[in-house]
Amino acid sequence: MMKAEKTIKICHADPKTPAIRGMISALDDYQASLYPPESNHLEPVEKLISSEYYFIAAWKDHELLGIASFRQISGAYVEIKRLYVPHQHRGMGLAIKLMDALEEKAVQEGFSEARLETGIHQIEALRLYEKLGYDKTEPFGSYQVDPLSVFMRKKLF
Repeated sequence: MMKAEKTIKICHADPKTPAIRGMISALDDYQASLYPPESNHLEPVEKLISSEYYFIAAWKDHELLGIASFRQISGAYVEIKRLYVPHQHRGMGLAIKLMDALEEKAVQEGFSEARLETGIHQIEALRLYEKLGYDKTEPFGSYQVDPLSVFMRKKLF
């Protein structure tokens, strides 16, 4: 008898749940190991639960596999925040699935552009964003020029 393969579910999620808080904390630790505090633009859970954010998670059964969110910026664009797939869950295309889900929701909400800030040491993330059609751009919003930051954007439609 063959074992049924479990499917991955990506859905709107509450960042206050213990599993998600733990993953956010792991992401914070990872970012802190790469960049000084002034180059980390981490959104705390208290912000992520506000109405300007849309937060999603990838699950397989009851196991959290990854997270992502976007912030709506004055009806002009969304900013991708908190995309994270821990090393043990990489290689399954989860980051692409999470980004696709965010971009689809942004388009549904009427946004035609997504922007993001990432760090120069996150080579995998930079490759992912380029593969997904993001181009480098200038700092946006309240960001300042930072030699450790890379700013990117993509037209969604």
